[in-house]
Amino acid sequence: MQGEGQKAANQLVLSFLSVRRAIGALGFFLPVALLVASLFEPGGLRTSISAYYYSPMREIFVGTLIAQAVFLWSYEGFRPDAGEWITDRRMARTAAVAIALVALLPTTGPAHSCTALQCLLGPVLSATVHFLAAGVFFGALAVFCLKLFVKGQVDGTEKRASNRIYRICGWLILGSIAAIGILDLTGLDERLATLRPVFWLETVASFAFATSWAVKGDSLRPLVHGVARII
Repeated sequence: MQGEGQKAANQLVLSFLSVRRAIGALGFFLPVALLVASLFEPGGLRTSISAYYYSPMREIFVGTLIAQAVFLWSYEGFRPDAGEWITDRRMARTAAVAIALVALLPTTGPAHSCTALQCLLGPVLSATVHFLAAGVFFGALAVFCLKLFVKGQVDGTEKRASNRIYRICGWLILGSIAAIGILDLTGLDERLATLRPVFWLETVASFAFATSWAVKGDSLRPLVHGVARII
């Protein structure tokens, strides 16, 4: 029979895996749910994921982001080394606060009654905080991919393959967010609005972070095995 210490360790591992899988699942769920909804609701595909706040999918949008915030806030990760500043817990809680702000401070949109925070900050500042918070959220998740998830000894092909996946996901996140920033600064997002570039870039970033957390949660083993065979 297992000792109490072993049982506690097993429960901790299962808890880590469950939270990682939940974060990954929500990252996959939201863009897919919005895409499917766009096939049936008036207006079709919106210009961005955030624009779905002003659609019949508002509750799904806000609820999913708040759920992500809760799971991220509850994620402890591994115990940091002495003096280590970039830790699982700090990055997860940074991402949690950021994504909660994205949900509670909607982007600019049609005239509507303001949320509590929007009424407090005003529409212009609220939209700015929303945009910056989205960048912080994805930036924190890129840090997980490029620094935190790849920590540890590379002791086999699976770890090497997982690290390759994490790094690809991290650079996809950073590339997507950089591209969104360029589109916004140059005004190309408005000129290319019919193509919905911001929505697709946000979807790429969401799928990338979802994939990294799913791999870390040990729920995409076929992907890891496939990458392991080609490296």
